[in-house]
Amino acid sequence: MESNTGVDEPITLIKNYTVPADEAEYFVDVYRENARIMSTQPGFLRSRLHRTLADAPEARFVHIADWSSGTALDKATANPEWLASLRRMFDDPGLHITSEPAAYRVVVELPPPDLGRRGGEDG
Repeated sequence: MESNTGVDEPITLIKNYTVPADEAEYFVDVYRENARIMSTQPGFLRSRLHRTLADAPEARFVHIADWSSGTALDKATANPEWLASLRRMFDDPGLHITSEPAAYRVVVELPPPDLGRRGGEDG
């Protein structure tokens, strides 16, 4: 459960979650409390939870969180309150979660297009 990136540069944490479709709304409620705890930790920048649009027997979610550094994430995941919340989420008999967490660093980044310029016009 604890992170051990050992990286002192900005990172993005990406977690995939899968739950039975009939547990999806409950998962979001439980996840929201877990994310609230993590959002109070030093180095936390932003977190978003995405859900697939397709209806299927299993609901799939992708959690993306940005941290000021991997070492900040490492410290945050050692927080006893967060660890207890995470255990409750995964031990909840009403939730059947599978998850695949991983920490990433940016290797290619494209800026958004210049919205002030219109295609075909000169500067």
